[in-house]
Amino acid sequence: MDPDLVAAVAAVAGGDKINVSRFCAEHKISRTVFYKYVNRFRQEGAAGFIRRSSAPHRRPTTTAARVREAVVRARKQLA
Repeated sequence: MDPDLVAAVAAVAGGDKINVSRFCAEHKISRTVFYKYVNRFRQEGAAGFIRRSSAPHRRPTTTAARVREAVVRARKQLA
């Protein structure tokens, strides 16, 4: 994690005023991402800076386990 980003987020979360637009432009991040980290820092402290998986929690189009097992059984019978 960029130390400048950590310092800026901590400063804003602590109530300091900075030019967020300029900071984001200089560090090539969006203001949305910056404020996402500010909110996380306020809620979780330093743990808010840990990157999280972007994988979905559920996969509604995934084939059910019993269907996969039936297909495997059928293929074994055909072989």
